Amino acid sequence: MKRSRLSVLFLALILQLLCVPVRGDNGGIRFERGNWQEILQKAKSQHKLIFADFYTQWCGPCLNMAETVFSLPEVGAFYNRHFICVQIDAEHGEGVGLASKYHVRLYPTYCFIEPDSEKAVHVSSSTQTPETFIETGKSALVPERRSTYLTEAYQKGRHDKDFLLAYLWYKHSIHDRQAVDRAFNQLIEAGHTLRDSTIWKAFVGSISGVTPYLKEVSRNYEDYCRLYSKKAVDDKLFAETKYGNLKEIESLCDFEGKRLNLTFIRVENDVNRMKFDEAATRVDSLLADTVQDKTEIMSRLKFLVNRARHTLKDGSRKWKMKCLEYARYLAYNWPDRKDGSVHQLYADILEQLMKEEELKSEMAKMVSRPPRYGTPSYSMRSPKLKMKPRK
Repeated sequence: MKRSRLSVLFLALILQLLCVPVRGDNGGIRFERGNWQEILQKAKSQHKLIFADFYTQWCGPCLNMAETVFSLPEVGAFYNRHFICVQIDAEHGEGVGLASKYHVRLYPTYCFIEPDSEKAVHVSSSTQTPETFIETGKSALVPERRSTYLTEAYQKGRHDKDFLLAYLWYKHSIHDRQAVDRAFNQLIEAGHTLRDSTIWKAFVGSISGVTPYLKEVSRNYEDYCRLYSKKAVDDKLFAETKYGNLKEIESLCDFEGKRLNLTFIRVENDVNRMKFDEAATRVDSLLADTVQDKTEIMSRLKFLVNRARHTLKDGSRKWKMKCLEYARYLAYNWPDRKDGSVHQLYADILEQLMKEEELKSEMAKMVSRPPRYGTPSYSMRSPKLKMKPRK
């Protein structure tokens, strides 16, 4: 009977996963069909640059960009207006030769090509947010912001403030952290400070970790709160202290979210040392807290459980059941009910633990009862919807 109940639950969970809708065409980038010569001729006739998205069929970030960024109406409106757009499979057909011609070495790579000369005047790459991706396109339209100009001018020694900021943002868009840090340090060495709003913006958007600059913000917390608002300063301190050295983060000033970050760092440390009971106690205290906003807790818990599922066989019996409990909590309470990843996580842990005979009785008891925390029932209905009044 218990085994049957688990099987029914598992089947229901799989059906929930199958019901998650797939994103469709919604007015994003229009990619041209045709061979390379036809693309060149169309770009010449319309006096536009070519935007070429080099991808491969096995590239996860390529698919992610295609489904979550290229498909957005605001992205499509900008790119369709300013460029002739084409997707090029770098491993098939004409794409092989074109990828070699434009020195494509990683995927996705975005080339902005002048059709008359067939030269790439601006090159970018990697996963980008919609905002960053639109800025990438804007840079291609301004000669002084193109990658070819920025790289050459930097190598020749141009290091004025406006140039370094443009160079920094470009390197940030392609995740070249070493170049970003070097350019930012040069700005500070030239006498610019975080009290300059443009430098602050670059610091917030591109400099990560517990750096000397973050420690300066901590030491002068009230001053920076007056300059940029308490929320802006707290958000930056919170974002950069999610991971790191416990004592170093403890030494920083108090800010919104510090306690949460320290708790999850301690949880990670407990798991690494196989102190699973201590880790579970800390997580349970966060879930039981009725004041703490659960959105960030769920995001961090998802990362923890996703990591733990790959090493469940090494955990204690209690930790395995805790991971199942946390995966269940995420599946029941994740705000975006269309996000299948949390349901897959729950299904994966269920499937793993169902193979362990000694856990089946305990699992049956757990799933037959309402969860200890959060929503009491499992539904794909959005939590934003109210219940329909009964007549």
